[in-house]
Amino acid sequence: MKDKLLLIIVLIAVLLLSGCTDNDNVPDTGSNASDEDTGYIEVYIDDYAFHPRSVTISRGDTVRWTNNDSVPFIIKSSVFQSPTLTKGMTFTYTFHERRTYNYYLATHPYTQSGTIVVE
Repeated sequence: MKDKLLLIIVLIAVLLLSGCTDNDNVPDTGSNASDEDTGYIEVYIDDYAFHPRSVTISRGDTVRWTNNDSVPFIIKSSVFQSPTLTKGMTFTYTFHERRTYNYYLATHPYTQSGTIVVE
């Protein structure tokens, strides 16, 4: 019984600490360019939803998601997954293949999903 209680406490501590990251060290997945020479297509997370919900972009464009909510989120699709994003943190991904990408908040899968259409 004590082992189960200890395991539960450790799991809760890990979950609580997983959102404690330095905003300057968020990985830039999929983009080799610096912030100065890259224009981003912006998507914001507000009230557990993506704004805009659907975006049409060109091949090679980079999308940047910014978490404006006070709760942490993980953005997930079949081809990418962000780290845990706390308020103010960003995640970028560059799209190279023409297709439709559906994504959602993995930490809150009951919320609305988003779509990126690459032409």
